[in-house]
Order: sequence, then C-alpha cells, then structure tokens
Amino acid sequence: MRLIKILMLPFLLAVAVFAQVMPQQEAQPSPTQRATEHTVSVLISATDGHGNPLRELTKDQVTVSDSNQSVQTTQVLDASALPLDLGIVLLASKDKFGQEQAAAIDLAQKVLRPGKDKAFVLTAAGDKPWPNPKVPWLDDTPAVADAIRALDKNAGLPDLFNFHVDTASASLGRMSLQTFNTPGGFSVFSVIWSMMKTDPRPARRAVVIFRLGSAHGPGFGERVTRGSLENHNNVITSAQALGVSFFTIGVEDPLPPGDPSRNNIGEMYTSTHAGGTGNTRAYDQSMAHSMDLQYSAGRDNVNRIADETGGRPYWTTKKNYTDAIAAIANELSARYVVTFVPVDSSAAAPIHPIKVLVAGAAHVSAPRAYIVQPPG
Repeated sequence: MRLIKILMLPFLLAVAVFAQVMPQQEAQPSPTQRATEHTVSVLISATDGHGNPLRELTKDQVTVSDSNQSVQTTQVLDASALPLDLGIVLLASKDKFGQEQAAAIDLAQKVLRPGKDKAFVLTAAGDKPWPNPKVPWLDDTPAVADAIRALDKNAGLPDLFNFHVDTASASLGRMSLQTFNTPGGFSVFSVIWSMMKTDPRPARRAVVIFRLGSAHGPGFGERVTRGSLENHNNVITSAQALGVSFFTIGVEDPLPPGDPSRNNIGEMYTSTHAGGTGNTRAYDQSMAHSMDLQYSAGRDNVNRIADETGGRPYWTTKKNYTDAIAAIANELSARYVVTFVPVDSSAAAPIHPIKVLVAGAAHVSAPRAYIVQPPG
C-alpha cells in the first residue's frame, strides 16, 4: 500500500523522554544510532480497573510480541514529559453538535497544559464546505475553546466515511440507493495527516474524533465493501506510521421517519413503499435486518480505528459525553514509551503486527502494528 512509505513513530520518542526525565545521564544515541541498534518505540497507555493511570511502569511489567514472536523489552519511560499534539474533530450534526462542543471544550480544559501542549480543531461532514483555508495549531486553552464555540454545525470537511442507504424515497419504489466514498481522495483525514506532520519533534500525538456508526458500514456489494475496507485500512496504517492514536466517541444515529427497522409491525402494517402489503412487509423486514447488520459492522469499524492505533473507542449515552471525556483524559495521562528489539525486519512483511501486555493493568491501549520503512 502506498501509505507504507510514511515513517513510523520516530525513534526520537524514547530519546526525548529519557533526556527530559534523567538529564544527569550521558547523552543518548541519535535516531540513526537507534535504528542501527534495531529497536522500535511505540506509545501505550495502561490503566487499572477503575480507569486510573498506572504509575511508575517498569520494563519487567511489559511484554511485547512482534509478528507473533516474543521480543525483548529494553526500556519503558513515562511519556508525560513529551508535549501533547491533539486533534479534535467534531461531526456536523444538528441534534448533538452542541453536546459535542461542550465535550470538546471539557477535554481541552482537562488535558492541555499551558506553554507545552497544542491542539487543532476541525469539523467533518456537513451540508456546507469547511470555511477556513488554514487550520492553525492553538497552544492556549481559551483559544481552543473559542475555536470550538465558533464552529458551524452545518459546515465541515469531506468525510472519508459516509455510507448511507435511502430506502424511503418515493421515486425509488421498492429499490434502495446506497451512497459511499471510494478509496482515497481529499478528506478530513488528509488534513489530520498534514497537521501531524508539520512538527517533527517528539510528541504524544492523538486525535479525539466523533463518529457515526452507520457511516462506517461496509455496504452492499463487492465494490462498496472493498472500498470501505481499503478506506479503514488506509486510515489505520497512516495513523500507525505517524504514531497517531485515535480516540473515537460514538454519536448515536438519528431515527429517520419511515425506517422499517423502527416500525412496530403488528396487525395494522404500513409499508415504507407502495405495493402489495405481503411482499413489501417481507422487503422491509429484510432491509431492517440488513441495516441492523450494517450498523453493527460500522461500529466494529469505528472500534478498529481506535483499537488498532493505540487509542480507545467510547459509546456513551451521557449528556455531553462526560464519561468518555474523563476516560480519555485518563488515557492520555497514562502514556508510556515502550522500546523493544523487533524481529528481523529483512525477513518480515513491512507491516509488523504487535501485541503489548502490561502486568497489573486492566486495560492496555497500544498500536496493533508498526511499519518498517523499506530501504531506499
């Protein structure tokens, strides 16, 4: 895949943290030297059963497998000394946008440290195009809050995931029309990657993004399903290559009028479409079942983006998503740089699946893979 050529989370992560946490030690090796020593560094978080960060993690508590082989953990360092580069991406929504804004402001106030961390703010989807030609990094929490308040709930950048099925249009009869995005093309994720590459210095890079489960559905038919899979895989591998962790917050789908999955089918049945009641009833029931499967698969795809990049998904009914925001703030404060000796990259595929376990942790958020830069 074309995205494999993007460099993985820089080896500088471990160097920078070590230099800040233990300044009395002798100078650490350069990134080139670390590459020569064949080590890889990834960001993880570890929390206990109450969601609180585990403190003072040691390398003896961490085990790593690379391509299903156990490898040596050489160093585990607290990443709190690193700055946080945070992307906040709201989803254009007439119903829940105010709650998204309140949650995003709450997050900024909880995690951004003055003079050390920075954030950018975007909106995805929407009926109107994104109005700002430039997206700034903001290093002041009040400025981030003001930027969030100023967002237009109807405007946003194109979204890479917009699967939708229209079964209620009168002009369609008993047919259904699906819309989706083909792989690639400019989207809100293009801007996220560009922003995360503007500053090459070591940092904890994270994106908190609001998502609609149904929009991530795999769709009907081989072409749509393949396109959805490629879009999700490309987002995940790009994030893994850049060391960006996604924390997703699910926005519940609205209940469209006439949706067959919401009909109370009893003795008096009213079909979504005109025609014989018996046939259309069977059609609507089948479509309702199919849409339920699409929604479930879409939620699974949203979960993949978070789980496989070292973040975590949240589906919550709390007003202003307060429980999700509190949990994300804990996750971001529980970050560690784990350095390990990988398997022989010359004999393995460019994408290395990894698994990180932490003794005593109830939950570990870690990327599910790292990407090897091919020679040349």
